[in-house]
Amino acid sequence: MLTAAALSLASCSDLLEVQPRSNADLTTALNTAEGLDATLNGIYDRLQSTALYGRDFLAVAEALGDNAQATNKSGRLNNENRNVAGASFVNWATSYFAINQANLLLEATPKVTSLTDTNRRNSILGQGHFLRALLYHDLMRAYAYDPGVEIAQQNRGGVPIVLTGVNNQDQLQFPARAPIADVYKQIYSDLEKSVTFFSRTSANNGNIPAYGNRAAAQLLFSRVALYNKDYNTAVRYATDAIGGTVRIVDASGYIGGWRAPRNPESLFEVQFAAPSENIGVNTSLQTTYTTLVRPGDRGTTGGFGDLVPNNAFLSDIRSESSATGFADVRAQLYELGTTGRGTAFVECTKFLGKNGVINLDNVPVLRIPEAYLNRAEAYFMLGRMTDALADLNTIRTNRGLTARTMASFTNDAALLAEILRQRRLEYAFEGHRWFDLKRRGQDVIKTIPLSPTANNLPYNDFRVLANIPVNEVSTNKNIRQNFGY
Repeated sequence: MLTAAALSLASCSDLLEVQPRSNADLTTALNTAEGLDATLNGIYDRLQSTALYGRDFLAVAEALGDNAQATNKSGRLNNENRNVAGASFVNWATSYFAINQANLLLEATPKVTSLTDTNRRNSILGQGHFLRALLYHDLMRAYAYDPGVEIAQQNRGGVPIVLTGVNNQDQLQFPARAPIADVYKQIYSDLEKSVTFFSRTSANNGNIPAYGNRAAAQLLFSRVALYNKDYNTAVRYATDAIGGTVRIVDASGYIGGWRAPRNPESLFEVQFAAPSENIGVNTSLQTTYTTLVRPGDRGTTGGFGDLVPNNAFLSDIRSESSATGFADVRAQLYELGTTGRGTAFVECTKFLGKNGVINLDNVPVLRIPEAYLNRAEAYFMLGRMTDALADLNTIRTNRGLTARTMASFTNDAALLAEILRQRRLEYAFEGHRWFDLKRRGQDVIKTIPLSPTANNLPYNDFRVLANIPVNEVSTNKNIRQNFGY
């Protein structure tokens, strides 16, 4: 199975798409160990798409939320920043193409008799289940309500569950949207299998975050469980991820981590190779977030700086001071851009050609600080306030801030607010804030300085969910469009 509109626009080669990382012949893509690797690499290539981690799952999420303002320097992301209906995520087709590749991979791997290396086989299976879980969860984050905060009269369910690979149009089916709980059950199943397969291989991809691995699967499981309001499971897998080999860096190493080709806190990154995988000056994360080509150089203009932090966010990240300036080391990643595209704004420099090539950055998808933040929130929801405070202070002290005491909070709600605040500051411009507000059923409160009025978005507004592509709805009569579109 594959979603109808996507398949109708694709050839068999499109469905497999193992280029550019592999030169394997498509006729052998599912019959040899080399072909399995090529198909797996094809899924990682899909994640580089602008619709996924090349830009949108970070930048569009920030534009929709309350961290950022659009500058109108190129005209991009203006509608998303104003929450115009239909200006949202467009990852439906790309995600289902990648899911189809994962399905074909998972079906074929046990049948390839020439693959006698058990470690390699388990690693391929672990990666396949990990990637399929990630893709399904991102589809749910974009197109469906999160568990426990559904708007009943507007809820049209989750997304279609497709678990059988398609390599020709004769296999086409027209699946309906599955219930939200069923999609989460499937994501859980994939992550449980992923962790199990990774646990059976001594290879486990080491500490190379370009590929799925056990710690990445554990952290993703923690994230998914937090969205599912399954707090014990969130604690369990966050703790497992923290017990791995990747450690949170302290304040002295934080900025350097963002300037290194590979962030030392990353459990999983979408990595780009130069020069063929450069997204370019129009839609890369670097050009989206900043006009700078290197930190501190305001004399050379590179990108457009289409989306920049708003004043409310800047005030928050700069609100705690030390004897030498801003106490929060993360504030150093926001600096004044150039005037080469017009008015200079303070811009985010997390993505600044750290691969040594302008507009080419590896993109962290899962960083270890999230494990502490997931666990802190889950501990709070379970009533374990002391444990929640300990994880909160791990984040604070490693970012240059002083530890808090329980007595410093006026009530429990203030502790939760600080946990969520640290999540906002830690993951700003990495695409988390919009989804964190959505999964908690919170209104988006923002003022866009370039607009004459505030542009707040109540949680019950239909624009909280992205619209399913028109081609999909018109081709697959079993698909119900989201309310309001």
